[in-house]
Parts: sequence; C-alpha cells; structure tokens
Amino acid sequence: MSDERRLPGSAVGWLACGGLSLLANAWGILSVGAKQKKWKPLEFLLCTLAATHMLNVAVPITTYAVVQLRRQRPDYEWNEGLCKVFVSTFYTLTLATCFSVTSLSYHRMWMVRWPVNYRLSNAKKQAVHTVMGIWMVSFILSALPAVGWHDTTERFYTHGCRFIVAEIGLGFGVCFLLLVGGSVAMGVVCTAIALFQTLAVQVGPRAGRRAFTVPTIVVEDAQGKRRSSIDGSEPAKTSLQITGLVATIVIIYDCLMGFPVLVVSFSSLRADASAPWMALCVLWCSVAQALLLPAFLWACDRYRADLRAVWEKCVALMANDEDSDNDTSLEGGIPPDLVLEHSLDYSYRGDFVALDRMAKYELSALEGGLPQFYPLRPLQEGKTQYLQIAIRACFLGFVFGCGMLLSFSQSSWSHFGWYMCSLSLFHYSEYLVTAVNNPKSLSLDSFLLNHSLEYTVAALSSWIEFTLENIFWPELKQITWLSALGLLMVVFGECLRKAAMFTAGSNFNHVVQNEKSETHTLVTSGVYAWFRHPSYVGWFYWSIGTQVMLCNPICGVGYALTVWRFFRDRTEEEEISLIHFFGDEYLEYKKRVPTGLPFIKGVKVEL
Repeated sequence: MSDERRLPGSAVGWLACGGLSLLANAWGILSVGAKQKKWKPLEFLLCTLAATHMLNVAVPITTYAVVQLRRQRPDYEWNEGLCKVFVSTFYTLTLATCFSVTSLSYHRMWMVRWPVNYRLSNAKKQAVHTVMGIWMVSFILSALPAVGWHDTTERFYTHGCRFIVAEIGLGFGVCFLLLVGGSVAMGVVCTAIALFQTLAVQVGPRAGRRAFTVPTIVVEDAQGKRRSSIDGSEPAKTSLQITGLVATIVIIYDCLMGFPVLVVSFSSLRADASAPWMALCVLWCSVAQALLLPAFLWACDRYRADLRAVWEKCVALMANDEDSDNDTSLEGGIPPDLVLEHSLDYSYRGDFVALDRMAKYELSALEGGLPQFYPLRPLQEGKTQYLQIAIRACFLGFVFGCGMLLSFSQSSWSHFGWYMCSLSLFHYSEYLVTAVNNPKSLSLDSFLLNHSLEYTVAALSSWIEFTLENIFWPELKQITWLSALGLLMVVFGECLRKAAMFTAGSNFNHVVQNEKSETHTLVTSGVYAWFRHPSYVGWFYWSIGTQVMLCNPICGVGYALTVWRFFRDRTEEEEISLIHFFGDEYLEYKKRVPTGLPFIKGVKVEL
C-alpha cells in the first residue's frame, strides 16, 4: 500500500495495547480456570477465544506494527516473508475469532433451549472437535492469500504488505465476505434465541410454567466410586449472568469486528482499491475487542477470581498437580434436593435403570414437562453416524479441491498442492476401499484421520517446516525433479497399499487382530506373493514420498526413521498373531516371501 503514511503513527499504540491485551487475556484464562473445578464446554470455548485474541495481538498485529516502524528507517530492507506471515496469520485468526464467537453463541442457545439433550450429548467432546475444525478451515482458507495464487505474473508482496481483500483477489474477497457474514448472522440468531429462552423461563407472569430443572445425576459403583455424572440446571442468577455475558461478547464482536470487516471488505471490493482508513479500522477494531473480552469476564461473578486463586492455579499448572477427579466433580451451587445418587447395581429392578454410560441415553421427555424419573431409552445413533461420515468426506473433498488450485498456481506452493491432493485422497480411499471390501469392520476410524497423536504431530511438523522454509528459503522448494520423484513414490505407495487391501478382501483390517475369525484365511496370491506386508510397504514409501515431494529435509529424515521403527514393531506384533492363527502354513510362507520393508525381517522364530 503506497498510502501508508498514517499507519506508523498508530504502530506504537498497537504495540502498547497489544501487550496489555496479552496480559489481560492470560489473566482471564487463569481466572476462569481458577474458578471452575470442572472444565465445561462454555468455559473451554471462552478460553479458546481469549487464546485466539492473544495470538492475534502477539503475531500478526505485532508483526505489522514492527514492519511499519522499521520502514521509517532509511537502512530498512523489505522482508517479503514477514509480510506473508502477517497476512496468513491475520486472516487465520480473524476467521477463527469469528467462528469461535458463533460457536459460543450456539452452545449457549443449545444449553438453555434443550438443557437435557445438551447435558447428555457429550458437549465437551463436540466443543473440542468444533475448535479443531475451526482452526483447520481457517488455516486452509487463510493460506491462499500468502500463496500468491491470485497473481502469478509477479511476486505479490515484493513492495508492500497488501492485505485488504480487494488487493488479494475477488474470489477470496467474496468467499471471506460470505463466511464472516454468515457467521455473524448465525451468532445473532443463536444469541437472540438464548436470551429469549432465558428471560421467558425466569422473567414474566408465565415464568413458573416454563421453568424446568434438570436433576444432577451421579452414578457410583458398588464401592461408592463415581463412574459418571450429569450436571444439573444452573441457578437462576448464574444462568442470567452467563447468557448476558455471551450476548455481550457477540454484540461487541459484531460491532467491533464483524460489521467493520464486512464494511471494509465490501467497500474495497466495490471501489476495487484500498485506503489507509481501511487498514486502521480493521487493526484497531481487532485490538479493541481483544482488550474488552477480559473486562467482560471480570464483570461476571462466575469467572472473577482473586489474585490468590490465580496464583494457586499457576502453581498447580506448573507442578502438574491437577485434581484427577475434576472431570467428574459437580458444579457448585446446585440445590441438594436436585441430586439423584444411585449405585451401579445391575440387579436393580425398580422404575429406573442403572446408568453405565451417560452418552448412550436420553431424557428428552423431561423437557416436555413429564415427571423427572422414568425408564431411560437408548439414543438412535444412525443419523449422527451418517452426518459424521458426510462431514469428514466433505472436508477431504474440500482439501482436495484446494490442493488442485494450488497445484496449478505456478507459485512456490504448487508442490504443497500436490501434497494436499495426495493426503486427502489417501484418507478418503482408505474409508472407501474398506466399505467395499470389509463393510463389517467399517467405522469412522476407517478414515484414519485420528490414527494417533504421533501421526498428527508428524503432519503438523511437515506443514510448519514447509511453510518456514518456503518463506525464508523459497529456492529450496523449487527443486522440481525432486518433487516429481516424491510424487512417484506417493503414487507407487498408494497403488500398492490399495492393491493389498483389494487382494486381502475381508481379511484386511486396520486393527491387528488377536483372535481368528471363521472367515480368516491366509492370503498368499497377488501382491502378497511379492511382499508379506504389501500394505505396510505401500504406506512406508507413501509417507516418505510426501516429504520428498515437499522437499522437507528435516521431516524427510524424521519420517524415514519413525515409520521404519513403527513398521518394525507392527510387523512383529502382527506376525505373532499370524503364526498363532496359521502355524506351519505361515512359517513356510514367511520363509519364501520377504516383508518388503528395508532391513525388516519380521519376528524371529526358533524351531
């Protein structure tokens, strides 16, 4: 932007307010943690929102302020990499904030409108999944402006840090407007419903008839140890405070971020240009909302902790001395007459059934005003299962589409587009082939998206390495022949693994089987005549090929060592079961056919 003369004057203010916001939001997170013995979905979302504000002022706003101050020095040299970091992180955190506020309002509406269903639906797990989805979508969408896909004729950030949507491109601008606009509208609707429901239940002449209390249910075993629990209704004062807090957060966000961003984006697209006031408006609004959130948390009695409580919380965190029973503790302030306690006794023959796993039961009839105690009935999980499958499939399709766009962008990120296509196709085809070959073992885990924590950390590490090296050493990512070699390894590994799955048919399973089924047979034909573990060989070369394709030297070596060790242990574990299943037949097969994995011979058998 050539008209940035007014921006350096605000840079010092951004840095000062950003530092204050960091401290205030950190205090807010600790204060919420100190006041709550049990982390609940709403508190988790509030702390996630505060953490997002901290990242927003710590990374993009601070980076932009420092760049503006340094540009005033005559010896300053422009750093294109810093500008890309600012643009991608700013839009990532802007979208994450927008979606987090909407999620906060949705959870509050759900809690006050359908209180029993909310408490029985494992809302905490859903909140965690929501946050993960928010960050994935925000990261993918916000990486596009820094890629340079919008202008392949020149290096877009060579001379200036252009981040207003009109300068990025019409496609991104329209997509960004639709996402923010839809999120703001949904947040307003959910907040209005939550406010109406809270006031209708507790205020007005018909409040008594609308009131409904959910009992706190505690399930214990025969030794008196708590197995699970369901929180009861909130006290009237607490319910009003929390609904008011959520409504205030939504209103402040809409006034200080949602509507200003929409106005700036629409104005810039309409004029096909940007102005200094647009950057000033967006950045100051981001700082202002980050400063106001801790103030609202402090104003709510439920989340206001004193200095001593916060200090004790910090000491407990540093000492890793959190109470292990916190997850099953009850919320304070529940009237004793609302607590139902019953031991886990399967011989019980009363009007109620013992509760073993709360997520598998529903008390929806309670919301219709029926008596509080009656037999429970199982939830119907079919529709939920199909929805989860559809969500994962749509997400993988979206990633594949973004990868195709990057692949033809003619930028330093084109090879990352190859990687996105390969990754999404791998996970989608795992589920699809399992559905065709062995539908009895089909589950959500067949996507392998939640394979293990180590798998997730490895993927994130490769993304971080590629991003940093592409920013500071872009020439390292332009070795086309090396990326093409990696692509060939990926294609070979993918084809070999799927061929192994089709050849094995119903004998293939993602989990090592410890018991032989009636239909379990030893497969020695097809690709199994070449390798004893062709699916492992395919995955081995596929995983290493992804890092060769990305030209990641560090993760390339790390992946090779890690997957080699993993498959060494995995083959030994599996072959022990196979020897137990098939005896001499497998031992003879083991002598004839190698594993296919380098320097891995499988389990050693001494006869």
